[in-house]
Amino acid sequence: MLSSRRIRMLVGLVSLLAPLTLLADEKTGEDPFKPFPEQLQPSLFNEVEDKALGGVLDDEQTLYYYVLNHLRETSLQDQKQAAEFNLQNRRSELKTFREHPELKLPLFPDIFKNMNRWKGRLVTLTGRVRKLVHYPASEDNKFGIKTLYEAWMFTDDSQQNPVVVICTEVPPALKNGLPEGTDVIDHVTVTGYVFKMYLYSAQDTSRIAPLILAQRLEWTPPKTDETGGQLFVVILGTTFILLIAGVGIMMWRNNQRDKEFREKRLQTSQGEINFDQLSSETSPQIKPPANETGSARDSKSDSSPPDSPRS
Repeated sequence: MLSSRRIRMLVGLVSLLAPLTLLADEKTGEDPFKPFPEQLQPSLFNEVEDKALGGVLDDEQTLYYYVLNHLRETSLQDQKQAAEFNLQNRRSELKTFREHPELKLPLFPDIFKNMNRWKGRLVTLTGRVRKLVHYPASEDNKFGIKTLYEAWMFTDDSQQNPVVVICTEVPPALKNGLPEGTDVIDHVTVTGYVFKMYLYSAQDTSRIAPLILAQRLEWTPPKTDETGGQLFVVILGTTFILLIAGVGIMMWRNNQRDKEFREKRLQTSQGEINFDQLSSETSPQIKPPANETGSARDSKSDSSPPDSPRS
């Protein structure tokens, strides 16, 4: 393994020779990284040790920060184009995907199984982040990098295996980690260099994960359908109003039926009454007793005046 000093010298030489290489390419018309001349040479990563205890070793720190700074100074769009270029090159190497362009290359498994093929090359991965932390960068890095963000991302084809991403930028909403009350965010995309196979501890055992150095995390949170929400409120309000109106109409109809029933019953009762019969029964004809008539007649005869004494 190269010493830290040798890596620094190699990085310095690459920095000095890069402009000369570009000039030579302009003259000859040949570009080994055409059409992406700003890609780092994969050979820079040859001495980076995979599955090493301690993560990024001291001898790798110079290259580590050099790559992060290079990513900050280059266009993210160019990086994505380079990543797509690398993906298509890889597809052309595999017969199945060369003959069937409609098939999607499972990138994570390919990186995991073929680290030597992907180390030092740009890739683009999309998935969900379940862990996001930030910490100060090494104070002795000469590029002025202050803060590093570490994200543990899971892609659709990684199953339960994470990708560890180190970057220098995140969206404002993620500056302090995952949003409060959230343990996972989806729709996260990252484009960066495959640096090494990272060794980490999990549940009393050691596991490995690809370590990607990137410029930033891109997060596209799902948008809330405000139109749909407003439509739901309108539908709910309309349904409530119709329900109240329906209940009111039913109550009004029941009251009308009761009123009609009472009026009909009253009319029926009045039609059954015989007012003439009711009058005769309430005013009976009283006839005097027969004996009372005879006594009155006798009384009348007895009451005649007596004879005069002159006779």
